[in-house]
Amino acid sequence: MASWSRLGRVGNLAATIIAVAGCGADDVPLTPEPGVAARKVTVIRGDQTYPMTAEVIDWETRPHPQVPERGMAVHITYRFRSTSSDSSAISEHVELQACAVDGRRVVLLCTSIFNGSSKDCWLGPSADPDLARTADVLILPDQMYAGPHAGDPKDHDGYVPPRNLGPGDQL
Repeated sequence: MASWSRLGRVGNLAATIIAVAGCGADDVPLTPEPGVAARKVTVIRGDQTYPMTAEVIDWETRPHPQVPERGMAVHITYRFRSTSSDSSAISEHVELQACAVDGRRVVLLCTSIFNGSSKDCWLGPSADPDLARTADVLILPDQMYAGPHAGDPKDHDGYVPPRNLGPGDQL
């Protein structure tokens, strides 16, 4: 009789653990998959489309002028443009990912680009991954900046940016 009682308690304990483990699962925001990468994208933040585009104007693979001995690097020139007559949208802080990819659109290396900073940047230098294999530079459309109150349950709006991509990810 004692073994049946103990088995019942173990079953109740297991049911309680499973029920508690499920509590709050809906409160944890899921990290969304990144949007479709391209040389020119319309900026998005979740379900919101910004009146703004980001575009890779030019890119080239060459040694970085400050550390040429460290391998090849990719120099990117880009721009953000407003698609609206309201210029306030372009002044909002926007951070996107730009990635150097090989011929099969496998990510070699990524960096962040910003609408309020200089309009060129460097990826690398790097020998691993070999940036000399770069076939294109693509931008992901998703806003990566979660906002000034990210992590604050009272003031944060709940937006969760997609995960950062890295070497080996397929676009």
